[in-house]
Amino acid sequence: MNAPEKNAGQRILGGRYGAIFSAVMNAIIPRGGAFGPGAADYDLLPRADEIVRSYDPAIRKIFPLVLDYVQFSALLRKGRLFTGLDERKGMEFLGSMERSPFFYRRMFILLLKLVTMLAFYDSDETARFAGYEHDWCHLKKGQAS
Repeated sequence: MNAPEKNAGQRILGGRYGAIFSAVMNAIIPRGGAFGPGAADYDLLPRADEIVRSYDPAIRKIFPLVLDYVQFSALLRKGRLFTGLDERKGMEFLGSMERSPFFYRRMFILLLKLVTMLAFYDSDETARFAGYEHDWCHLKKGQAS
């Protein structure tokens, strides 16, 4: 087995990285949004881990570093680790990343949002809210297209 295949099978979002990314997902998709339930209402971490492991080895290697950046830069900017922020402050912090003049901060949040949204919309429960059936790859009968 070559190195990329071996690395692709190793869990990335376990332990502290799983805790950080769960907090990030909860801030990106809070409860009371468009669907009512938020990321915290679903077990998105296993699917998010599969998504990250499917990426290029460079992305797989950098993803934990991005999570460390979010965790510790919140300490510098908000006075607490990201995992210690309440949902509102976490949302504000991630919003500041989107508006940052620094390209890398904007790209980090885009990567985090991409993985979060892919995992969220891949869940059968979330797909049902939109009238989508994963098995059939089309809208349910009677739903607008």
